[in-house]
Amino acid sequence: MASQVIEGTWEEIKRHEAELAGRHVRVTIKSDRSTMRKPRAPLKTTTAAKELRGRGMFAGILSTEDYFREKREDTAREDRSL
Repeated sequence: MASQVIEGTWEEIKRHEAELAGRHVRVTIKSDRSTMRKPRAPLKTTTAAKELRGRGMFAGILSTEDYFREKREDTAREDRSL
């Protein structure tokens, strides 16, 4: 007879006790169920626009143009002080 795989907790395996009586079995003990990798839920795909959560997160930060303008001014000031 071909090999049969029965997998589960000890209580679930014990339910097959009558059909396994007198047969050669192998028991492999795996790590605790809580540490085992759980299957991921399928990704939800929606066409609705996402709500921005970080509103105001970058408030007060300069735009790229302003940043480089200030950087040039700082460099010019440093060059003058040498």
